[in-house]
Amino acid sequence: MSKTLLRYILPALMLGQAASAQQPPRMSTVILVRHAEKASAAPDALLSPAGQQRAECLAQVVKEAGIKRIYVSDAKRTQQTAEPAAKALGIKPVVVPAKDVNTLVRDVFYGTGGNALVVGHSDTVPLVIERAQAGKVPPIGENEYDGLYVLTVLEGGSTPALKLHYCAVSPPSAAPASMEPPAGKEKPAKKPPTKKK
Repeated sequence: MSKTLLRYILPALMLGQAASAQQPPRMSTVILVRHAEKASAAPDALLSPAGQQRAECLAQVVKEAGIKRIYVSDAKRTQQTAEPAAKALGIKPVVVPAKDVNTLVRDVFYGTGGNALVVGHSDTVPLVIERAQAGKVPPIGENEYDGLYVLTVLEGGSTPALKLHYCAVSPPSAAPASMEPPAGKEKPAKKPPTKKK
């Protein structure tokens, strides 16, 4: 009886291995952003009106990216940033504490489930990219909210992070001062050159 069993099981096992060898490698895209503009410097600050506008814009940017998973930290501002995209895509974001970068990297880069959006912080986004072996990115500036990092994950490995900019809703910096005097003020009269003695 064991010979009969081996005769059926062995070919089935070999067929299963051949089928798994022919499956295309799993590939997904991960988009990482810092939360949008915050209302204050407080540790638990919520989004400012400009941040809410950026969150709406982010939803438009990622709507056709095939996002199947969204990850946010335990800070309300990351959740607010992801909320419009989550609502538009019908996805419930997964909350991973900001201090638990290892769990986030494991779930995002080594889990299954397709393309992902990760909304983190200025100090966690570069760390996640580094831990995913996607290179090192420069520190994110205090007032930098428009960076969008794209990585392609293939069988647990990742391509180098590609940085793009999205949704320029922050107020533009002040224009350079005009060479003309302010309106209503006259130019001072030129003094004639004095002769040197």
